[in-house]
Amino acid sequence: MSQDVPLASYTKLSGQIEEETLDAGEVELSLKETNSSSPDKEEGDEDGEKRESWGRKTEYMLALIGYAVGIGNIWRFPYLCHRYGGGSFLIPYIIMLVLLGIPLFSLETCLGQLSSKGAPGAFAMMHPALRGIGLAAMVVDLICSYYYNSIIMWVLRYFFASFTTGDLPWSSCPETSTCCVHEHNATTYYWYYEALKTSNDISIVGSVDWYLFGCLIVAWVICFLCMCKGIESSGKVVYFTATFPYVILLILFFRGVTLPGAKDGVLYYLTPKFEKLRDPTVWRTAATQIFYSLGISFGSVVAYSSYNRKSNDCIKDGVVVTLINCGTSIFGGFVIFSILGYRAQKTGTSFENLKPGPGLAFIAITDAISEMKGGPVWAILFFFMLFLLGLDSQFGMLESLLTSVKDEIPALNKVRKEIVSGSICLVLCLLAIPMSFQGGLYMLDLLDNWSLSYPLLIIAFLEVAAVAWIYGIKRFCKEIQGMIGYQPNIYFQATWFVISPLVIVVLIISGIVLSVLDGYPQYEKFVGCDNATLIEQGLAPEARDSWVTKDQYPGIFVLLIVVFNLMSCLMIPGWALYWYKDKIKGVLLSLRR
Repeated sequence: MSQDVPLASYTKLSGQIEEETLDAGEVELSLKETNSSSPDKEEGDEDGEKRESWGRKTEYMLALIGYAVGIGNIWRFPYLCHRYGGGSFLIPYIIMLVLLGIPLFSLETCLGQLSSKGAPGAFAMMHPALRGIGLAAMVVDLICSYYYNSIIMWVLRYFFASFTTGDLPWSSCPETSTCCVHEHNATTYYWYYEALKTSNDISIVGSVDWYLFGCLIVAWVICFLCMCKGIESSGKVVYFTATFPYVILLILFFRGVTLPGAKDGVLYYLTPKFEKLRDPTVWRTAATQIFYSLGISFGSVVAYSSYNRKSNDCIKDGVVVTLINCGTSIFGGFVIFSILGYRAQKTGTSFENLKPGPGLAFIAITDAISEMKGGPVWAILFFFMLFLLGLDSQFGMLESLLTSVKDEIPALNKVRKEIVSGSICLVLCLLAIPMSFQGGLYMLDLLDNWSLSYPLLIIAFLEVAAVAWIYGIKRFCKEIQGMIGYQPNIYFQATWFVISPLVIVVLIISGIVLSVLDGYPQYEKFVGCDNATLIEQGLAPEARDSWVTKDQYPGIFVLLIVVFNLMSCLMIPGWALYWYKDKIKGVLLSLRR
């Protein structure tokens, strides 16, 4: 192996190093700075400009917490507890937090702080051929940012509709409608017929809903204004956006637990069903929830940490943020199920029909809120909380994109930040316009459920493998010691080297097996509330409450699923082949001879 090449030498002599490594066939770079550098000295970009840094440690921590704690903590985790064993689900959840969540999140905080680069630059410093891992994370960010603001669009739609002096608009059906055989059907009617005007088939794009379109524009304008100057602006905004959701969550908690039926809801949420632990799906679901809840493999944690001072304790930061994130999920479950307990007592509805995501937030919770005294006030608070939670997560993904783009194209550092960030927001906003059409729900569901699962797992595996096996776990830990004064303990070294990669491989294999067993990909098709339509679709008349049925994706959408998965994954071998192209040409020429 060649001698260690310090970062300063790499940035100044990159052309020479690349030429030498092509001849030698290998390269060994360093994430650390030269010994003469002060631990707190701010980094410089390749064009010699000083890299910006967080104004205060508090800004960095709030930004990380805001990114990790998102809408999924409120509308997905409580549902998973309800479905997979109540309080007993916390056992695999906490185990997966220890084996997967804390190690991988802390790994990304260390990687960003060591390299002072976005994900592509960070992996390139370990080995130039590994840049593709960071590029794959950029593509994942691009896809997720493209549709994530559409969820915020829905939240804003309900938030604005909550400003009323009378009854909430989803508290009753129109007099001309025959859909509301039960009072609680009104929220379902409003979701499908009023808020989204959902088409009856995924192939029907329909027309644009100008109300939703306006909400989409508002969401992107707010994102731009908050992050137009990078961490200089978003670092100040997070003082409010990352803290105020907790204020609202506390208010909703005290309101929820004082409602009639709250006790039944909380008991339903926490009562353990230990027999569920024998189901492998429960353990896979717990691992998946930990993984996606923390936002691992998006490059956002790397990007945020790249603006840290070198002496910052990145290991401690990773542990603190993951614990806060998971604590928020558990606490959010108390809030959600206390409100759902009230709904069950008030309307006689069952907990069994709950669905994750939009079904929980926009149907079940809105139904309960419409029954409360002062419903509009509670609706405003609830949807404002969801808006802030979603906004912070979007900040993280956009900041990762912005950081990586500027690192990969140093000339952009000379362009005003507002122009660069505004261009990214504009492009993504234009791409997201179809989400405001009648078929937008189907497209968002496709992207959310089918486009990122395998790419994120593959990126995570290669990320930890690159650090622990290629760059070297001992070398990585020594460089961390050079920054913060101590090496990661045996727990981190063991999880990085063996345990976390093994868990990820199991997740990938089990996911493939389950996909094969499930057969052809399906989606939830909205069939409406009309009895004749339901009978035609093979549903019994009494199944009116569901209003949806399973249907197979048309071939063109299956192709889209494949394309979205390959878009990011192919970046990894594609860049490696590009890096070694000359060596490959040499091998091919020798074979011809």
